[in-house]
Amino acid sequence: MVPLSSQQRVPAPRRCKGDPALWEEHANTHISPAIGLPELPFVRFTGYVPQPGDPRVPLMELFSARKWAPLLRYAAGRPFAWIDDVIPPRLVRGSLWRRDRVLLPIDPGEGLERRHVDRLLARPPRPGAMSSVKYRAAD
Repeated sequence: MVPLSSQQRVPAPRRCKGDPALWEEHANTHISPAIGLPELPFVRFTGYVPQPGDPRVPLMELFSARKWAPLLRYAAGRPFAWIDDVIPPRLVRGSLWRRDRVLLPIDPGEGLERRHVDRLLARPPRPGAMSSVKYRAAD
């Protein structure tokens, strides 16, 4: 495993086919080795055709939320993490209390850092939709 210091950043690929903001299979070439991960499955966004039953996205979020439907379809109810520099804040807020998904926005100016990996290792997504936070009844 190659540990990242708190200041290290994972380099972006020089060239990606299609939208340069999409890592897709390039994550296994550029990110996984840098943080000591094996090759991992990825979601292909390029060429995704909307399907009946896809979640509705507000007009103002059409660009930033275009990955949401392919992610949900690929996950098919399994726990997942979405690490990206373009995640609509509404989706992040809506997922805060869900333990089956982690939406982790990354500042594009900073890139992926060790603290992001540590966050995922400390609290990875787990089966079950709702968080295990216990609420106490009011006296």
